[in-house]
Amino acid sequence: MLSDLYRWFALNLRYFGRPPWDTGQSPPELIEFIHRHPAGKALDLGCGTGTNCLTLAEAGWQTTGVDLAWKALRKARTRFSSRNLSGDFHAGSLLKFKTAAESFDLVLDIGCFHSLNDDARAVYRKNLFCWLKPGGHFLIYAHRNWPGKPDATRISNDDILCFQEGLRLESRKDCTDRWGRETIWLLFMKADR
Repeated sequence: MLSDLYRWFALNLRYFGRPPWDTGQSPPELIEFIHRHPAGKALDLGCGTGTNCLTLAEAGWQTTGVDLAWKALRKARTRFSSRNLSGDFHAGSLLKFKTAAESFDLVLDIGCFHSLNDDARAVYRKNLFCWLKPGGHFLIYAHRNWPGKPDATRISNDDILCFQEGLRLESRKDCTDRWGRETIWLLFMKADR
């Protein structure tokens, strides 16, 4: 409980400046996804200041963002308002976010999953399978857990296999970030009924 409060406080404090992960640009992987798929409803987990929600909305998507940082969400709402776009933003834990089952054509996670502990990851996966429509996609970016350098704050091969218990892996792209850390992009699809 105290660690959750500390995390909430520290995250909000970072948004009084510009955190290094808030680049203000959507990644090419998301842009490519948008070009290859028809617009629908998207959920951005850890949406921050709404950069990716904005990119999706400008491409015709209905967007919902969830983030712990109220300061970031305030910036997201302001960005949407200044462009006369509508977006739905929720303050709080993505683990507690509730919506109608099978609501989203796309669930996007750029940097949240890899920060969760094992118990939270199980809740995350359960929610993800509930949120996605049949035929919906899950696009995730995470830090990698590579052999010989275990770290609980990275995505592991076991995590990827757990996602495949309910989703089909469509693509995988291993890469490095601007700080030289090993990262990964994964695109999954929920099977049609």
